[in-house]
Formats: sequence, structure tokens, C-alpha cells
Amino acid sequence: MKRAALLAAVLLAGCAHIEPPPGGPEDKDPPKLVATRPDTMARVPAFRDPVVLAFDERISEQGLRDAVLVSPRTSPLDVEHRGDELRIGLRRGWEAGRIYQVTLLPGIQDLFNNRLTAPVRLVFSTGPAIPDTRLTGTVLDRLTGNPERDVRVEAIHQPDSLVYATVTDSAGAFTFAQVPEGAYRVRAYRDVGGNRTLDPFEARDTARTTLAAGRGMTVRLRVLQPDTTAPKVASAQMADSLVEVRFDDHLDPAQPLTPERVTLTLPDGTVLPVAEVRIGADAGRAAAGDTARAERLPSQSLFLRPARPLPPGTEVRIRVRDVWNLHGLVGGGETTLRTLAAPPPRP
Repeated sequence: MKRAALLAAVLLAGCAHIEPPPGGPEDKDPPKLVATRPDTMARVPAFRDPVVLAFDERISEQGLRDAVLVSPRTSPLDVEHRGDELRIGLRRGWEAGRIYQVTLLPGIQDLFNNRLTAPVRLVFSTGPAIPDTRLTGTVLDRLTGNPERDVRVEAIHQPDSLVYATVTDSAGAFTFAQVPEGAYRVRAYRDVGGNRTLDPFEARDTARTTLAAGRGMTVRLRVLQPDTTAPKVASAQMADSLVEVRFDDHLDPAQPLTPERVTLTLPDGTVLPVAEVRIGADAGRAAAGDTARAERLPSQSLFLRPARPLPPGTEVRIRVRDVWNLHGLVGGGETTLRTLAAPPPRP
């Protein structure tokens, strides 16, 4: 028994003297790019090798493939990891006469989980001069006005349908620079499937612009889920002195509205005049973060102001026609509203 106790004491004493492995201070810095091949903005007509991004330390393989964008992606992407280097190529090689952009998105990390916080971008040409073009923009949620982060944005060059791609930052902003001059269709969508392809169910928006050297352009995109049905009246209720008519869809706040589109009918057939119609409780509300102009947000409610108070304790039939949703689909419908009974007379 004494021998066992002595052995335990020796083991504990040994454990008390264990030291951490020798080494320098803890690494808290993200990996830094130290070299590229080819150089950025280089013209290399006969370039056949993979693009090399060399860092100052070994990087982790985790999430590497998803972090690499090549534009235009003229064939399938190849990404090879070699310690502190990334080798990036296209399956059928770099095509002649193209301006390529290789982007490494934030998020890659070293072996100590220190993450790259800013994108790495390399531009090179296999023929033409690299133009001084610039396209900037923002992507917002169409319903809330809030910026959309990590949304895929594609600038599609119209003459040849080549696709240049990027993703939005935390402010919903994106930039394309040094892309060929010409007309572009700019498309933003939430890549829910993660396949870098616009699927039918994904929220999206599209704009068109033309880029010329030395002149910057800006676009604003507002992504919205696709829809194939017209808006329908769902219910109605009193909202102070107004009548709120609820729809099953968001209505376009920019559409012109007139009182003639709404009919209020009493049980005896009397039609009550409507003085005002508007979409949303606050027609002057601006989209979040939009200081350039007061952009009204969509709403599922249509607010009516009768020309005179509705009679108490009465069922009013409400009919709305020719209003459209955010996709331009025209609808309407009918519902009924029971007004409150008159309060009993005071004694």
C-alpha cells in the first residue's frame, strides 16, 4: 500500500513539472499575401500555368474551394493547396484574349484559425489591355430595405455572355473593376443552394448598365422572392379612423392609386365615397440606410380613408380592384368589415 502511494506521489510530482512545448508567441494574425504569379495587372498572352497565391504561413484547407472565384469562369475550376500556397486554374486552361479576375473571399484561415478579413484579388490579361472600368453597387432586401450580405452578384457581358462574379460585403456593397468595356446585365441573387447558379426559388434582382474606361457606374439592386400569383384581399379591420385592408402579398408602393379603385357598400346598397387610398401606414417611410432618397417600403396593407365616418354596427362590403404586387401582377378582391356598435348613451 505504501509502495502504491509512493508511486502515485512520484507521478503527480512529474505532472507538476510538465511544460508546454517550446515556441514563440501565440499567432493571432491572419495569413498575409506575399507574392502572386502572374503579377496583378500583368499582360501574359502565353500564360498556361496555374495562378499562384503565396502567403506568409501555412493555410488551412477548410473552405478553400468555396472561397475562390474566377471570372470569367470559362471551364471548371481547379484549386490545389500546397502548404502556404494556393494554385488556381481552369480545367481547359486560360483562354487567349481574356481579362481574368481571381478573387479569394474573406474567411480562409491559417492553422491557428486566424481568418482573412478582406478579399484578395488578382487581375491579369491573356491579351487585351486592362481597362480602367469600375462598377459599384448595393444589394438590399426589397421588403425590409436592409442590406444583403454574402449575396452573389454577376455582371454578364452582353456581347459574349461572359460572367464576372463577386459577393456583397456586410453593408450589401459590391465592386467590379478592370472588367471589359461594354453593356452588362447585372444580376444579384441569394445563392441558397451554394451552386453559384440562379435557381428558380431564389430571391433575385436585375439591372442593366454600360461600362466605359475612366467612368464609374453605380447600380442598386433589391432582391425579392419570385412569385406567379396576383395579390388577393385577405381581411379588413378598423385602424383608428382608417380602414386597413390586408392582402396575401406585398403591394408595390410606387403604383398610382385613386379612390375609384375601392368601393365601400352598405347592406342597403349605398356606396360610401372614399377620400384617400395609400399603401402602408406610413407612406413617407424610407428604406433602412438609404439617405439618398425616401424610398417607400412595400406593405401588405392598403389603408382607406372614408369621406365620412362609417355607420356604427354595420357590415360594410369592401371591394378593391386593379392593384399590383412587386412583380407587377394585378389583383384585388372583396371582404367585409363589421364596424363597432355605437356606445350606449350616458345616463
